Amino acid sequence: MECYYPPSMDRVIKEVEFHLEKNKNLAQIFEVYKGILAVQLDILDKIKTSVNLSEEELKEYFRNKKYLMADQKIEIDSELFRKILQSVCKAIKEASPEAPVSLLRLSEAEVFNEENIQEFLRQIALYNKQELESFIEEKEIDKKTGLDSEIIAFVIFMSLSPFYSVNMKEVRGKVDFSSWRQSYCPVCGQTAVIAKHRNEDGARVLECWLCHAEWVYPRMECPYCNNNDQKKLRFFYVTGDKARQVHVCEQCKRYLKTIDSKIMEKDALLDIEAIATSYLDELAKKEGYKPPIEMVVLN
Repeated sequence: MECYYPPSMDRVIKEVEFHLEKNKNLAQIFEVYKGILAVQLDILDKIKTSVNLSEEELKEYFRNKKYLMADQKIEIDSELFRKILQSVCKAIKEASPEAPVSLLRLSEAEVFNEENIQEFLRQIALYNKQELESFIEEKEIDKKTGLDSEIIAFVIFMSLSPFYSVNMKEVRGKVDFSSWRQSYCPVCGQTAVIAKHRNEDGARVLECWLCHAEWVYPRMECPYCNNNDQKKLRFFYVTGDKARQVHVCEQCKRYLKTIDSKIMEKDALLDIEAIATSYLDELAKKEGYKPPIEMVVLN
């Protein structure tokens, strides 16, 4: 399966313009997204891969339902990470002038100085959104910087994403993810929060929001509790837009936003769709369903 990441900025702009024609209120968050993506694209060729496993060793991980970073350390250049962090903060502030000025000083926080940053990166390597926010609050990084823990976590994840993505592509160049049937990413272990039905064959593809790995998962099974009772699985959509769906499980009461590329007759960029379909999250929550995790989105 071809991995689209990274998308070209031209394609991103075209997709953003399409959504803005329908909802101008998304303009600022898309400006933030484009600014961050530009930072990430600019830095990719400066990141070195650190995955040195053979094809057979990688396959053994996946056969054992073990994601790569469970015990394989991805090397992160602390100085490069700090540079990305500074650039991400600047991009957010430029696209969102009302963002706090203290955001521009986040990289100066004690936790990111030369003596502490490697230990910090080691500690948070496997955290999901909730775990990282809790860690930030426990260490009082939010109080010390005057920033909300959700914003700090968002910036950190967006700064880590290029490192994870480069290593994901290295892994994907050696072995596909055809034996992987979990709801969490085969590379970094993050839980998938959005999916698409592939344009060419309709297969359901989950995508990691952090490293952008993609893998096929059965359409008629809940990825979060493995329920395959068809009476307890359903989906809904807003009238007039069948391509953007919410798939729900009555057993675990979780939902998965799913973009049907086959109906759209083109492959979807899920990062953009995740932002553009926030109204579906609200509908699902009103119906009593829970997201697989709370998505990392800057409000």
